[in-house]
Amino acid sequence: MAFAGSQSRARHVLIAGNLLLVALLIVHTLDHLLRQEAQVPSGTATAGTAGFVAVLLALGLALAGHRLAPAATALVGLATAAGFVAIHVFPDWSAISQPYSDIDVDGLSWVAMIVPAVAAAGVGAIGVQAARSQQFSAAS
Repeated sequence: MAFAGSQSRARHVLIAGNLLLVALLIVHTLDHLLRQEAQVPSGTATAGTAGFVAVLLALGLALAGHRLAPAATALVGLATAAGFVAIHVFPDWSAISQPYSDIDVDGLSWVAMIVPAVAAAGVGAIGVQAARSQQFSAAS
């Protein structure tokens, strides 16, 4: 079911949030590829790729106006934020870990990690709000 007219704004916000997240993930990936000398562990690369695909799927749902777009955006945004923290902030804990404290990165790399993490949490919150609004309007 596509978004109703009153939810058109919510759809546009979901699209914008997911597009922002895609752009920031590209910046983060480019920072890894072009600026950092540390090799990205295969588990980390796999987790990052899966996260990127998930964001693209949430974007696709939002573009289509699908009823699951708010929930997908909430899940993907919050999981992406948690993933950034788990992979780059927590001490080495698994095959997907690449703590920035263990590798030689500068302030710009930290910014290229923190900004997407914070933005992902915000996009997740937008998804939660849109999902709640959708539930409220469905109950009316």
